[in-house]
Amino acid sequence: MKATLKGKYDVDKNGAAAATFAVNAGDIKLKASVTEATFINGPSLTGLALAVEKPGSFIVDYNVPKKDFRFQFMNTVRVAEKPLNLTYSHSRGDNRTVLDGTFVLDPANKVSANYAVYQTSNKVLALEWSRNSKHTGCFKIVASVNLAEETKVPKLIAETAWNLEM
Repeated sequence: MKATLKGKYDVDKNGAAAATFAVNAGDIKLKASVTEATFINGPSLTGLALAVEKPGSFIVDYNVPKKDFRFQFMNTVRVAEKPLNLTYSHSRGDNRTVLDGTFVLDPANKVSANYAVYQTSNKVLALEWSRNSKHTGCFKIVASVNLAEETKVPKLIAETAWNLEM
């Protein structure tokens, strides 16, 4: 069995602090996370989160003060010898479910699609294509439409980054 303790203190965020304690128990990881809110006015459950994770398979998060669960399931299948990464997430408190898929054409080209299924105010269908190249730079193109809106106006976003040597 292996245990890990990580801590973080951020001076820029008014002294925000966080710590995570993780224990590997065979194939799964057990985690407990706290923030500075857990200790500011004496010990409390504020800022406490618990998780069970099997990397690449599933995550179950429990937010203790909100008494809220979040489930995430991941799997990878091969299509034409290329990986298709699938993710299903459900947050009980937000009543939100998200389906996400990423098809990796090659290490530099990925096509992603996601859909926010149950969140009534935000039924967004999105398609994303990103390319990451050491020689030509990076770009990302995102097309999305909110299916919950009466007028379904698509939104298009293009981002680019160039690597310059000085």
